[in-house]
Amino acid sequence: MSDRYVMEALLRPAVELNTAVAAGCAAFVCVSAPWAVALSPSVSYVTAGAFVALAAVRTRQGLKILRYRRNLKRLPRYVMTSRQVPVSRYRLFLGKGFSWEQKHLQRLLETRRPEVQAFLQPSVAYRLARKTERWSEYRLPWLSRVLRT
Repeated sequence: MSDRYVMEALLRPAVELNTAVAAGCAAFVCVSAPWAVALSPSVSYVTAGAFVALAAVRTRQGLKILRYRRNLKRLPRYVMTSRQVPVSRYRLFLGKGFSWEQKHLQRLLETRRPEVQAFLQPSVAYRLARKTERWSEYRLPWLSRVLRT
């Protein structure tokens, strides 16, 4: 994954992690059994270092994709008391807001594609917890409180 292109492709499987695992295994083989890849021990350590560097870079790229997908379903906490809400006759307070840019439009259009809906739907465990929370609200209030946290 490269950061130099304008278009992002973050709603996809994190295939960078496959490369990271393969590079990590290659580094392990280079260190533990250099004769298996026809290298002398001195050369195998340098090669293993290169594989470890590649594994680190690809892991970072893969985790960036996983972090983006995980945060699609989460909103940052935003709490205000009624005294903190600005009151005006001429302006309407809509919240914090942010500067809408081209990348936000691109991300919005990506999330509307049918093949990426699986990344946006809540997990089975989350849906089960919400269903149990609704069921236990009046029957088992202590369980409902635990599930809400």
